[in-house]
Amino acid sequence: MIKRILIPLDPSPYTTAALDMACVIARINDAELTGIVVLDVPGIRKSTGPVPIGAYRYAEKERNFKEKEAKERKDLLLSMFREKCELEGVKYSKSKHEGTPSEQIISESIYYDTMIMGMRTYFQFATSDESGDTLDKILDYSITPIFAVPKEYSFSKRLEKKLKVLIPYNGSLPAARALHHFAHLSIVKAEVKILMSDKNKDTAEFHLDRAAEYLNAHSISEIKKEWTTKDIIDEVEAKYLDWADIVVVGAHSKKSLTNFFVGSLTKHLIKAAKRPVLIGL
Repeated sequence: MIKRILIPLDPSPYTTAALDMACVIARINDAELTGIVVLDVPGIRKSTGPVPIGAYRYAEKERNFKEKEAKERKDLLLSMFREKCELEGVKYSKSKHEGTPSEQIISESIYYDTMIMGMRTYFQFATSDESGDTLDKILDYSITPIFAVPKEYSFSKRLEKKLKVLIPYNGSLPAARALHHFAHLSIVKAEVKILMSDKNKDTAEFHLDRAAEYLNAHSISEIKKEWTTKDIIDEVEAKYLDWADIVVVGAHSKKSLTNFFVGSLTKHLIKAAKRPVLIGL
């Protein structure tokens, strides 16, 4: 069971979609949501750049203004988070930090069962309107499974019918961790397709059978096992991505995105930003 969910907050529609999903999963599992906001003080100070002689007071005034504005937006984000959780009837708590967003979020996430966040991040909201690389950095070092959510995605509407779940699987430890995490979400009304790309049919059938047995033990019974010898990215994009409501994949932590299992499938899914991706680390 999932009991503690961490959701990093920023002022973007990606976070709005992630929070919607987080509230649904929290209700299903009777879990508590923790909204975390990080005041990017190092980024604010860096944004003023080198200070010319005689301009120190001006630079200090600019930094103070940006920090004040950032604190106001931080308080607004936490207020909106509280209102959403109360409206949805889920338990919640709030966490405020100062520092580099990726470092603070990784440190906090150790004590949570899962993290749900936007596929694009805007944690440097005090200094830039552009998306940042926080998700990439978190994926490199986090040990906590992550749901990465695209913009304007309504998870609650998807659950009105059976949730369609695609699991590209290869029998590796990261893939197995992702499989376990999905099973522990307690979403019983799911239609699952487990897809394996392998040249050897016997190897594929062995892993597909074992994965299906594991899900069966967690009351997930509507499962289709599918095997292909084609490239996993091409196959997912051509036949499965439009069908799926979520995609469950494994990834090695402490490595760059290009080193994720099944080549760069996870990187491709995040870049495409079509469906939420549950990443087991």
